[in-house]
Amino acid sequence: MPVTLAQAFEELPGLDNFCSELWGNFVPLFAMKKLHTRASALLEAFPDELIRHELSEWKRLRLVPSPDPKDQELVGVLWQSPLFISLMDAIGFFPPEDVDLRPHMAPLYASIDEFGEARNQLIRKCERGYMTRPDFPYWRMALRVQAPHLYLEPFLGQGEELQGCDLACGWGRICLTLSEYKHRRIHACDLADSSLVTLRKLAEQRELPGTIETHRVDILNLPFQDNFFDFYLAFDIFEHLVDDVLARCLREMLRCGKVGAPLYTETPLLCFCPALTHLQNWSESELTRAFEQECVDGKRWKRRLWNEQVPDHFTFVIEGAH
Repeated sequence: MPVTLAQAFEELPGLDNFCSELWGNFVPLFAMKKLHTRASALLEAFPDELIRHELSEWKRLRLVPSPDPKDQELVGVLWQSPLFISLMDAIGFFPPEDVDLRPHMAPLYASIDEFGEARNQLIRKCERGYMTRPDFPYWRMALRVQAPHLYLEPFLGQGEELQGCDLACGWGRICLTLSEYKHRRIHACDLADSSLVTLRKLAEQRELPGTIETHRVDILNLPFQDNFFDFYLAFDIFEHLVDDVLARCLREMLRCGKVGAPLYTETPLLCFCPALTHLQNWSESELTRAFEQECVDGKRWKRRLWNEQVPDHFTFVIEGAH
């Protein structure tokens, strides 16, 4: 018999609190019941042996009621767990593999102020429980909250073919929705095979084959030579890293990046939530300091764009020794 979410709650005490902590980032309390129903249907699609194994593993690793925020390895464990993926998909976190993303992409906002207002409107909808509606999945909302033409394009150099890296790319939310692809090759890097498979299928729907190359990699050991990348994209990755891992990641990016290479990142601030594998609780200044203190061969990160209207979007640029 398939395992329902209610049965999972009984077999793994603390899972209900985990779900409340997780989903509380996306919907108000009154909307939780709909997510319970969705998640239960998703779980029932799996073989019961798989879900019971997952429940046993979660208990062994002490993931409930909340994971250890100092254990970096648990981030990878959760994001490759069918149980966790089902809980995330209850909010529509992942797009269908056969969808054409173009109709859902953000418009070219005329300014950061306009971008900020659009972002605030979407936040207000989330606060009213819109994410429980079938026409407002998370992935579609996320596509509306990005502006590479404002945070990336103005900082790019010239070249016959610019080499870009989408670090911890996931299903390709940012690298598949840029405003310009001419004379660019993007290396989409992630550790999860399933994410890279989805990204390749979405790239075909987006008519971008040949422009984006996928790599299954450890982000702390990038398989690229020194001074290779002309730009970086990194959405929703740094908040998942503990301090020492973050420092190593930023240094590896400095090694592979050219002087002048911009990084466009969305990094949530004041967002500590172990159930969502958010391990940091930075302010804007703390995040900036974490970046700018790292140095490799005279190269450093320098923040070049940030606006309080959109507090979780940043542009950093690699600067050389003066």
